[in-house]
Amino acid sequence: MVSLLKDMLSLRNHNQASTISWWGKRRWKIEGWFKTAKYRFGLDKFGQGTLLGIYRWLVLSITAYLLAYWTYLSSCLPDSLDWGQAAFLALSTFLPHLVLSLLLLDIERLRPLALSHGIDINISICKI
Repeated sequence: MVSLLKDMLSLRNHNQASTISWWGKRRWKIEGWFKTAKYRFGLDKFGQGTLLGIYRWLVLSITAYLLAYWTYLSSCLPDSLDWGQAAFLALSTFLPHLVLSLLLLDIERLRPLALSHGIDINISICKI
């Protein structure tokens, strides 16, 4: 594998343009996946200092990626894929209580600002 990569990157090896193009297309697909996993799903903050950390990161990345992608495929979202929108849709589909808890935390955090503008926000639980 290492020698294949060395030959691929070597300036002495004169590869055909089609071979270089073939490898380049695959490389950018992989780079795109890693960029999406890292920045759209917040996994750039996940500890990767050990081999176990790297395995955990990989499993979480693939799980988050697949959940968002499957949610996108099963929804009526537009043809152009927005990973942020797909990730939020997956979150609200699979973990609605978490989304509501985050909303309530935001409201609680912004309550002093609302009160300073004359808006009083009261939230109560209604049994349905």
